Amino acid sequence: MKIYTGKNRANGVSYTQYTLVYYDGAQRRKKNFGSLKKAKREGVLCATKFASGEHEVLRLTSTDRGIYLQALEQLRPFKLPLNVAVLEYVSALKQLPEGVTLREAVDLIRRRNPAMLQKRTVSQAVDDLLAAKRTANLSAVHLKDLECRLKRFADAFQMNIAGVSGSLIQAWLDAMKGSGRTKRNYLRVIAALFRFAIKRKYLPKDALEEIEAVQQVKKDSCEIEIFTPEAMQEILAAAHPEMISWLAIAAFAGLRTAEIQRLDWSEVSLAQRHIEIKASNAKTAARRLAPITDNLAAWLALYAQASGKVMDYTSWWHHFTKLSARVNQLREKRGDLPKFAWKHNALRHSFISYRVADTQNVAQVALEAGNSPQMIFSNYRQLVTPTAAKAWFAIVPPGASKIVPMNAHSAAA
Repeated sequence: MKIYTGKNRANGVSYTQYTLVYYDGAQRRKKNFGSLKKAKREGVLCATKFASGEHEVLRLTSTDRGIYLQALEQLRPFKLPLNVAVLEYVSALKQLPEGVTLREAVDLIRRRNPAMLQKRTVSQAVDDLLAAKRTANLSAVHLKDLECRLKRFADAFQMNIAGVSGSLIQAWLDAMKGSGRTKRNYLRVIAALFRFAIKRKYLPKDALEEIEAVQQVKKDSCEIEIFTPEAMQEILAAAHPEMISWLAIAAFAGLRTAEIQRLDWSEVSLAQRHIEIKASNAKTAARRLAPITDNLAAWLALYAQASGKVMDYTSWWHHFTKLSARVNQLREKRGDLPKFAWKHNALRHSFISYRVADTQNVAQVALEAGNSPQMIFSNYRQLVTPTAAKAWFAIVPPGASKIVPMNAHSAAA
C-alpha cells in the first residue's frame, strides 16, 4: 500500500492531498485524505483487514465505516463479535410472527419473567386475597365459602403462583370428584384469585389467558332438582319445630340458605306480606323484597317473633341429613318406596320452578328470587305444571283448613 502526496484545488484554494492506493484483487482502489495522519491510519486499517481476510470491509463507504465502528462499540460490553450478533438477530426475526419486532418480543418476555414480579406462593396469594376481602367487610358466609375453596386449591398447588398454568388447573379439575356446578364454582374463585394477583403484581397482565384456556365444565343434566308437593309435606311433617320457619321460607319464598342465616325476624313483615333481604345480606349485594305467599303466611304465623335470628345455627347440612333420616323412618312405617334423599339447593329450586309455573312471569320471579331473567328462563321454565304449582303453594300447617288471602290479611292488619 502506498500514499501519494499531491495538490488539489477547490473553491480557488489549493491544498495538499494524500492519496492511499492499494489493490483489492485485480482492482486498483484509491482513497483521498486531507492529512497524512488520516491516510496512514486508513492504510494500517486496510492492511489489517487484508491480513485477516476481511476484504469486504475495505469497500465500505465512510458512512458505512462509521456505522460499523459504532456497532462494535455497542457490542463491546457484551464481548460479542458483530457477525455473531447479526446471526442471532436474524435468527430471532425469522421465528417471530410477521409484523412483530424483536423489541416487542423482549418486552413480552420481561412482563412474563417471574424475576420482574413479586414472588408469591399460591398459599401466600390466597392469604393476601382473604385479608383484603375481610377488610372489605364481606359477609362471613361468603368469606367462609371463598376460604374453603381457595385453601383446597392452595393445598393442591404448593408452588409459586406464576407457575400455575391452565393445563395444571384443567388436570386438577378433571380429577376432582364433584358436580359440574362445583367445578365451575372452583374455577370462578380461581379466576378471582388470578385477577387479584395481577393487581398485586404477582402475575403478568395476560395471566388470565391461562384461566381462559381451561375448558368450561358443562352443566350437569340433573343440576336443577326439586321436591314434589308430597315430598315437601313429608319434610315439614318430619322437621323439628325450630326448623320449620326457615324451611318454609326457603321453600315458599325462595331465599338462599346464606340469606336465611343472616335474616332477622324484624325483616319479616307479615302485615306487608314481604321479607326484606338487605343488600348487605344478599348474594348479589342488591336489596330485594321476597313475597310472603298465603301458605307461607300460615306457617310463619305459628313461629314469627318481633326480632332475633330466624336460623340459630350456621351449619345446616347435617340437619338435612338427620331430616332425611326421619322422613325415611316415616316412609318405612307406611311401607313407602323409594327412600328419600335430600337434593342440593332443592328448596330454592322448587320455589322458583313452581312460582314460574304459577305466575307465568319470568321477570317477576327473577326480581323475587334475586336472579337474572335469563337464568330463570333457561333453567326453570316448564319444569312443572301449573297444577303442581297450585298444590305446592297450598301446603299449609296441619289444622289450617283455610289460607287467609293476601288482600283480606292486609285489610285485617
